[in-house]
Amino acid sequence: MNDKWNGEARGCADVMFSRIQILVRKQKTKGEYGNLYDAVLSLVTHCEENDKRLTDILEEVYLQLKEE
Repeated sequence: MNDKWNGEARGCADVMFSRIQILVRKQKTKGEYGNLYDAVLSLVTHCEENDKRLTDILEEVYLQLKEE
């Protein structure tokens, strides 16, 4: 595995992440600040165990925030 970042699959995830940020700002959503390392590992593990991609998770979060 080459560890050099080549920008693979950035587009969709970046767009969804930006949309979530906009909703969070507009709704003044309170978040929890925890250990970022553990949070990322948890996200990766969830995706692996549920056969999902990052964009799937971001889309689910976006749609939930949009309904609030």
